[in-house]
Amino acid sequence: MMELEQEITSYMKLHGLIQRGDRILIGCSGGIDSIVLLHFLHELSKKESFEIAAAHVNHMLRDGEADADEEFVREFCEKRNIPFHSTRIPIPKILESESGNLQDICRRERYDFLNQVLTAHNFDKLAVAHHADDQMESILMALVKGAIDQGVLGMPAQRPFHNKVLIRPMLTVTRDVITQYLEAHELIYREDASNDKDTYLRNRMRHHVAPLLKAENVKITKSFQRFSEKERMDEELLGQLTNDLLIECILTKKDNFISIDITSFQKRPLALQRRAILLLLKYLYKDTIIAQSYTLWNAILELTKTTNGNREISLPMEGVARQNYEVLELYRVKPEQLEKPHKTLILNEWFTIRPSCRVGVFEKIPPHTSLAKIYPLDPELLPLTVRSKIDGDRLSLKGMEGTKKVSRLLIDEKIPKHEREQFPVLVDRMNTPLAVPGLRIGHQLDDARSIDGVVLIIDAEN
Repeated sequence: MMELEQEITSYMKLHGLIQRGDRILIGCSGGIDSIVLLHFLHELSKKESFEIAAAHVNHMLRDGEADADEEFVREFCEKRNIPFHSTRIPIPKILESESGNLQDICRRERYDFLNQVLTAHNFDKLAVAHHADDQMESILMALVKGAIDQGVLGMPAQRPFHNKVLIRPMLTVTRDVITQYLEAHELIYREDASNDKDTYLRNRMRHHVAPLLKAENVKITKSFQRFSEKERMDEELLGQLTNDLLIECILTKKDNFISIDITSFQKRPLALQRRAILLLLKYLYKDTIIAQSYTLWNAILELTKTTNGNREISLPMEGVARQNYEVLELYRVKPEQLEKPHKTLILNEWFTIRPSCRVGVFEKIPPHTSLAKIYPLDPELLPLTVRSKIDGDRLSLKGMEGTKKVSRLLIDEKIPKHEREQFPVLVDRMNTPLAVPGLRIGHQLDDARSIDGVVLIIDAEN
């Protein structure tokens, strides 16, 4: 058995890539890597109980060359009775209309087609021909781009692909070993001329960086692959610990908003805190590029260093992160500013200040207020008004000499800074504060005893 056959067989067994009865679709461009993978799995399928087919995408980018690639793969499959699926996608037209990245568009359209074939023909898995050299290049590219999270882990042996599975049987073998197999079996392949150009980062890594590394260590690609395998095992454990952290620390989780308890968050190791922030950003933005921003991680992490006061930073796409005492709030879209309340209370009618608090002036106590606070009112105080805080507001509190600034009261009660300017204050006809509903009551109300006549009712969850 050749080196490639031994390595792939052991690797597939280690990761459980192929089981008896599997129906496997193999992506084949006609290049050396995909031709070797297709040939190897075709030969193996004769001995093992699984089925294969091939799929080719003509991106219509290289005029007659692309058509020749398609015909080459078709003939390769027909000669071996391998079921063949193909399509032609007008990438130049798509690129012209979208003005996007060529490689990204090709990848998206290619995988969309492969998924269609998987579904339509009931395949279980999609096999692609990434190998150890590709793995090394991918990790180096991730480091160069600053994608220091999942990118440095490299490509996994298998991953979910829509409702199927994508497998990489050759991830453990080097390009040299692939070439040896090709020559031993006298296989031919199609060469994409674009692979020789330094237009793309991967090609620059392949042509210039990889040779330097191999000159220092001929087994460098194996080192990168072992590094990837080890990091993935470590990441699996750390990922579970991070999920446990979030289960304990998350207070609120909505599509546009997440809040966590900072006090609990601070007790966990820094490595888990960083991973937790990454997961929170991924949840909010559904965008790996945004989530992987090292600067953004650290800016949010800095907000969790204290439970004192209030701080705020901007997030991408008009989002915001706020530290409000013991709570960290993350908004994908900045919440609208609350309107400043201003309402003169109408006799015998409720006024809802917020979902958990309502107030009213009544001649008779209404039903369903057994848990509410009831205060007799001196008619000289009427009418009462609910308005937002203004500079100079002071509240006279029972048992306290003098008065207390309402602004200081809101700080002491840990009301977030962005809510203080809109926080409701109840005042009398002379514009003197009587209460901050739901927080504190002034002594004018607290000292009242009789409940004859008009009463103020504050129905709030304290």
